[in-house]
This record gives sequence, structure tokens and C-alpha cells, in this order.
Amino acid sequence: MATAEEPNDEDDKLKEIDREISDLRSSKKVLFENMKPFSDELEKIAQRERECIDIRHRLTSEQHDRERHQQTVQRVIELEAELKQAKCENVKLSDTNRKLKQSLDQAAKYSRAQKRKIAELENVATVSGQSRSETGDSVAVVKLQKQLGHTMEELSRTKEEWNKMRQRLSDVQERLTVAEQVTAATQQRALQESDNSEQLELTPVHQPTTPTGSLGKF
Repeated sequence: MATAEEPNDEDDKLKEIDREISDLRSSKKVLFENMKPFSDELEKIAQRERECIDIRHRLTSEQHDRERHQQTVQRVIELEAELKQAKCENVKLSDTNRKLKQSLDQAAKYSRAQKRKIAELENVATVSGQSRSETGDSVAVVKLQKQLGHTMEELSRTKEEWNKMRQRLSDVQERLTVAEQVTAATQQRALQESDNSEQLELTPVHQPTTPTGSLGKF
């Protein structure tokens, strides 16, 4: 009868579905076992890729630090040369300034002596009651006045030159101070960069061990 056959058909269908599910699971298990070596290899490749990226970043950073350090060292060399030149110029200008000061002091001292001599001769002429034109002292006074005029002109030129030299010396000394400060700061930076470079060389390369993930199950 039709009603008696329907339960058997349903049982057969269930058994057929169960067999198919079992076959699919078996196939999935076989495929997964076959894919496992590829999954492990992919994880190794991914890990090595991360390691290579880390190494490249480190090498790039070290190269950049070396280039920057070389530039800093070159700048230190240039600054030290400028500093040496400024020191030499400062010594020369100081010596010139000292000589000019000595010349200025001598000229001032000589002019004061001439003025005193003129005053003495004029006093002698006044006391004797004779006119300047009639005495030998008067001739000496005129001669001394001319010499005094030349001395005062030379004194004025020397003083002007000395003032210029003092200003130039002040500028050089200010430039020398700045050069010393910049050189010291650049030397400190070069030393710090050198220490950082040595520290980077001692730092081990980071090698990540965490996998990126395995292939999903079917």
C-alpha cells in the first residue's frame, strides 16, 4: 500500500543524506590534511617576510643615521676651520690694536710735551719783555707750533684708525664667540649621533613569531 511505503522511502532518503554527509566530511578531512603543508609553508613565508621588512627598516634607518652623522662631522670640520681662522684674525687684530694704542699714547704724550715746551718759551719771551720776532725762542715757538700741528693731525688719524680697529676687533670677537658656541653644539650633536649609531648596531633585530593566521576549515 502507498501509506506503508512512504516511511521506507523517507528512511532511505535519510540514510542517503547521512552517507553523503559522511562522504563530504571524509573528503573535507582529506583535503585539509593535504592542504596543511601549504598552510605551514605560507606561515613560514609570512614570518620571513616580516623579518625581512624589519631588517630593511633597520638598515634604512642606520643608513640615514650614518649619512646625517657624516654631514654633522663635515659641518664640525668646517666650523673648526672657521673657528681657527677667527682665532688667528682675533690674535692679529689684537696685536694691531695694541700697537695702535701704543702709538696713540706716544703721540698724545709727545703733543703734551710740545705744548709744555711752547708754553715755557712763551713765558720766557713775556718775562724778558721782548717780542717773539726778535728772539730765538720765538722762532723755536713757531717751529714747535708747526710740529704740534702735524702731531695733532697724526694723533687724530691714529685715533680714528684705532677706533675702527676696536670696532673690527669687537665684531671679530663676537663672531668668535658665536663660532665657539655653534661648534660646541655641533660637536655635541655629532657625539650623540655616534652613540645612537653604536646603540643601534648592538640592538638585535626583532623577529616576530606570531603567525598571521592559518587557512580556515571547510
